[in-house]
Amino acid sequence: MPSHRAKLAWLLILTAVFLTSQAAFADWNSAPENVVPGHPTWIFTPNSTLPNGKHGLIVVLHGCNQTNDQLKQFGNLEGAANANGLVMAVPSVGDNPWPDPAGGCWDYNAGIDASQHAADMINLTRILLGRMALNIDPVQVYVVGLSSGGALSLVLGCMAPDLYDGVGVIAGPSVGSAQSGATGFVPDINVDDAIKECNALAGDKSSSFATQVAIIAYGDMDKNGPDADFPYNGEDINHPGQYAVVSVNWSDDNIRILRSIYGDSTLGAAINIQSNMGVERDATTNGRTQLAELVFFNIGHAWPAGTGQPNSAKSGGLWMAQSGLNYPQYIAGWFLRNNLRAK
Repeated sequence: MPSHRAKLAWLLILTAVFLTSQAAFADWNSAPENVVPGHPTWIFTPNSTLPNGKHGLIVVLHGCNQTNDQLKQFGNLEGAANANGLVMAVPSVGDNPWPDPAGGCWDYNAGIDASQHAADMINLTRILLGRMALNIDPVQVYVVGLSSGGALSLVLGCMAPDLYDGVGVIAGPSVGSAQSGATGFVPDINVDDAIKECNALAGDKSSSFATQVAIIAYGDMDKNGPDADFPYNGEDINHPGQYAVVSVNWSDDNIRILRSIYGDSTLGAAINIQSNMGVERDATTNGRTQLAELVFFNIGHAWPAGTGQPNSAKSGGLWMAQSGLNYPQYIAGWFLRNNLRAK
């Protein structure tokens, strides 16, 4: 009869083989899974790992009137996942969108989480983190989102700074803002109010802000952007479904808010990225980058898929840019380079 020690050794070997085999077959789950009730979630498992043999995790949140099916099909997530060893989880806003089924938005309104979307996403993240088959490194957990998904990402980063090692936001209104005012003027008191709200949401977890990283992004053709040359809720034939709808001033404020919360210095000089598809400006303190601003060129209010294919109404519907910067690849690399908890 094998000894207890021999049985344990075989168990460890079989577990390693199982985890390796899981990583070898990169694909989406066969159907979206109700990881948490009411939010069917697409999950992509990569065919690679991080250098430590584990996976990172990025939770990806769609925008209003967009679906997780569209992000899964047209968002160009697989290449970034496989290149960087990242599991991608793409949940749907599900059965209880804000303010009603016609809106299809994540509920970030005033930071009060009346629809429990933030609580559900934290629960989803913790469940996936605990799945042995996914083999996720607990210090490589990130959340990114577009528009209402970006605003909810900010809320999640404030509510659970100990859980989310990095936060990526595309054109998301600030924490604590009124959702009904997302497409309007940014209030003069927005920065002060958002700083207070974020710290209140964090509570006794606020010390985790010292090692959380964030990157705030927007398209230069979105509302009030430097190249916003089509009108609010208007589009041209080269940018179907993108529009100019959410003011870039929200993103400017989000940088100021996080500079205060993180204690970072001012943003540095602009650096061209991805063959001049955009620019990045970093806030670097003591030789480390904790916060950055990212501007996409020639993109309106949209998820920058960056496949290099022509923009088309058939390539993801609303809020999807196929031509231009490859955001999934860029954000994956940025998180892994700048993660302050994995070093």
